[in-house]
Amino acid sequence: MTTAIILASGTGERFKGNKPKQFTKLAGLPVIVHTLKVFEQSRSINQIVVVTDRENIESVWEYARQYNIKKIRKVVCGGETRQESSFIGLSCCNASNTDYVFIHDAVRPFIKEKIIKEVYEAVTKHKAVDTAIPSADTIIRISKDNFIEDIPPRSFLRRGQTPQAFEYNLIKKAHEKALEDNITNASDDCYLVLRMGYPVYVADGDEQNIKITYPMDLHIADKLFQLQTRHADRIIPDKALEGKIVAVIGGSSGIGKCVVQQAEKAGATAFGLSRTTEIPLDVTSFSSVKAAFNTIIDNYDRIDMVVNCAGDLIRRDVLFMSEDEWDYIYNVNIKGAFLVAKAALPAFKKNGSGRMVFVGSSSYTRGRAGYAAYSSSKAALVNFVQALAEEVSELDINVNIVSPGRVATPLRYRNFGKEDPATLIKPEKVAEEIINVLVQDINGSVFEIR
Repeated sequence: MTTAIILASGTGERFKGNKPKQFTKLAGLPVIVHTLKVFEQSRSINQIVVVTDRENIESVWEYARQYNIKKIRKVVCGGETRQESSFIGLSCCNASNTDYVFIHDAVRPFIKEKIIKEVYEAVTKHKAVDTAIPSADTIIRISKDNFIEDIPPRSFLRRGQTPQAFEYNLIKKAHEKALEDNITNASDDCYLVLRMGYPVYVADGDEQNIKITYPMDLHIADKLFQLQTRHADRIIPDKALEGKIVAVIGGSSGIGKCVVQQAEKAGATAFGLSRTTEIPLDVTSFSSVKAAFNTIIDNYDRIDMVVNCAGDLIRRDVLFMSEDEWDYIYNVNIKGAFLVAKAALPAFKKNGSGRMVFVGSSSYTRGRAGYAAYSSSKAALVNFVQALAEEVSELDINVNIVSPGRVATPLRYRNFGKEDPATLIKPEKVAEEIINVLVQDINGSVFEIR
């Protein structure tokens, strides 16, 4: 019997969020849920004990029900320190039939089954195992006065991660011995084993198995989640959208036209919607968007997915841009997104699920001269998508945004004229990314395409 103890009782003082980092959303799910799902699916793990703060015990049980995490046996209140929480988790294991325990940080959601398997094989042989990666930086040891005392050889230095795994009786004894010796705030379980003179084997960790500690870590984690998703599912199955009804706003040219073509290739019934298509749509008019969607629903009884490729650019300095031009850019780029979402959500709620992808721009990260209206509206679009994703996450509705760099589209040619095609992204590549996002169970992410 192998039990995974998931430590989730941190208060997140360094994270400075509205809630502890382990309960913050990452790609549409609380961080702890990503972590629990890996251990749930691992063949090496028989059961799970979650140690959290008292206020979130019921939340964890709710996650277990909602996301079908069946291996959770206990959810208990942790202590004031990591050491105390770890010992509480150990004490909640059944001593008569627990052979090995894994101790893992809830805020390391990128733990892979491969590592769990390798650590399990190692702990059955060595009884105590740490997980670590090489240090890319030079580590220095300093004095109390901030002078260097030693620079250890980097080849022998590692950065510790979790999971750590132990024979149950060994780690339980190590904790009990520490308490006898008045050690109450050890930050690492392996240390407690080492101080008894017992060797700890080191298994290879993974650079991507990061610990979410600071607000910036959440942004890094979001990018890592995207990279993993792309790596795992880069090749889209021929019938990945079999039977789906897909509405593509701005689907008569450029990226939108390519999305329609690739959606149909993937098995969907796809509709390109614009002012000039058979089903007309003006993205700046709610009645027009709603009427277009209703036409599709009247014929097919539903819409499963919506892709909003509508957008426009006027390259002009603020000094020379008219109020009407500014309003036009915002109406198309951001108000249009609001109207599309407002019209699509009732249909999704009726279906019980839905997928929505918006097309942004890489310029959302930094405004440049001449692009004040365009860049700021695209930045607003990113915030809109992230907020909307949180609002609908409990409804099995996923909302994401794809933000490409310079794409070879009619919009670009109208504003920049002739350019070297080798420097531009093909619209087919952007469309492929959009289809890839549509088929993934991911929410609230910004997919950048370079």
